[in-house]
Amino acid sequence: MSEPQDLGRMIGYCGHLCRLYTDKYLREAGYDVTPVQSHTLGYLFCCGREVNQRDLERELRLKPSTVNGIVSRLEEKELISRRASPDDGRFRLVGLTEAGRNKVLEFRAALGETDRWFAAALSPEERKQLCRLLSRVITNLENEVNAT
Repeated sequence: MSEPQDLGRMIGYCGHLCRLYTDKYLREAGYDVTPVQSHTLGYLFCCGREVNQRDLERELRLKPSTVNGIVSRLEEKELISRRASPDDGRFRLVGLTEAGRNKVLEFRAALGETDRWFAAALSPEERKQLCRLLSRVITNLENEVNAT
């Protein structure tokens, strides 16, 4: 890659490489999930309950049709379940199955390892500084995106 000239491109490219590395790592380790599937499972795990599929769309920042495909593939793998909301049948509730909870527990350690690899070239202080700076950038961007 030629040297990006602006912060946005650098962050975008870094995110792209992180997704590629995570996908490769998860597949080579035999977890049979993509990064977006692992994010989906992790989100449901952290919620600790069923969530409205629209909440999942907001979390993943993806179109409904894309999230529907992700949910369908995870449902086929029997890692999540999906059902109509008892309060409003137009909404679908998505939750982890027992197999899904077990899968998350298995790959969480692996994802921690990829996180350590991402920052391997940084000192502990540089890593903390980078996290602080990126948190500020994220907050600023979220405020701008949510303002519109």
